[in-house]
Amino acid sequence: MAIDVKSVSQLITEFRALQSKDAVSPESLGYILQRIADLLATAGTSETIEQLQKLLEGLKTAGLALTGIDQGQADRNHIYATKKFVDMSTGANATSTGIFIQQATTERAGAMRAQQVVDLNTARNNINGVILPKLDTHDNAIVALQSLLGIGDGSAITNVVNASQISCLVVDGMLKIKGASKLVEAGYVPYLFRWTRKRNHYHDKYRPEDKIGKKYCAKTKGWHLYGSCYSVDLSINNILSFSTNSHFEQANEADGYSPLPDALVRIHNRKDGRKSIGWGRSTIDLGTPGNPYKQRMIRLRFAVGFAKKIEPNKVPITPANLVSSLAEFSIVYNPISQRFYFSK
Repeated sequence: MAIDVKSVSQLITEFRALQSKDAVSPESLGYILQRIADLLATAGTSETIEQLQKLLEGLKTAGLALTGIDQGQADRNHIYATKKFVDMSTGANATSTGIFIQQATTERAGAMRAQQVVDLNTARNNINGVILPKLDTHDNAIVALQSLLGIGDGSAITNVVNASQISCLVVDGMLKIKGASKLVEAGYVPYLFRWTRKRNHYHDKYRPEDKIGKKYCAKTKGWHLYGSCYSVDLSINNILSFSTNSHFEQANEADGYSPLPDALVRIHNRKDGRKSIGWGRSTIDLGTPGNPYKQRMIRLRFAVGFAKKIEPNKVPITPANLVSSLAEFSIVYNPISQRFYFSK
């Protein structure tokens, strides 16, 4: 370590300035020598000097030392930092700015890019605003479907069959349907079918070239839709009522409903006094073969099934559209009372 010789140098200068013969004494000379001895006592040994020299060389070799890091400039893809240094040999300070953390890739970890934050926010908004509400809607639909199918009470196939089975009963002269409550709760509506022969007029607007010389479609026989989704109404007591519109207006919204069979079948009086019933492509004469004016009993087949509500003239409705079985019933004409009755 360095020795402070300033005070000793001052004493020597003053000692040299003495001019009188008796000014120099053993005491004054001894005082100066004692001060020199004290200073020498504080000096390090050669080993200490050697260690200090090695330390100094090591600091020169170390170069710069990091003393602080601050957030650098803003960037969309990287993290920048301002770093502070000190020169270990001279003590001089220095700073530098550069990339501190690079952006993340599929191959390495790193800083999240600004676009990734935008994408995550967009994904979050889509999940909260679009996906989750739709999932809630689907969950509700699944719960309703499970309730409709009665899942949990047996095998899946058995539950589907049981939930879609409906039947008709005649109660006090009116038609009551069984097994339709769950179908109604699920949003399905009843449709009315008749067992008839039918031949529709040909009017294919998409292929007008096929219409040349063709007035009717092919003949069909089976269950044909009568009216539309407005032709049947179901009361709270599961009593079926039928549109009171005329036959030609059955596809329109009903002006009213009636639980009586007369709403479905009407007798036509011919000019010759005979009576008949229009039935699909056929006309049913109420008279007997031997006596056309003597009426006979007639049985007409009907059926009810449930499907989603489809507005008239959108798509053809057939039993294939139904989610339930067909609940069949009949309307019987009694020639004695000359009235129609519901029957099985």
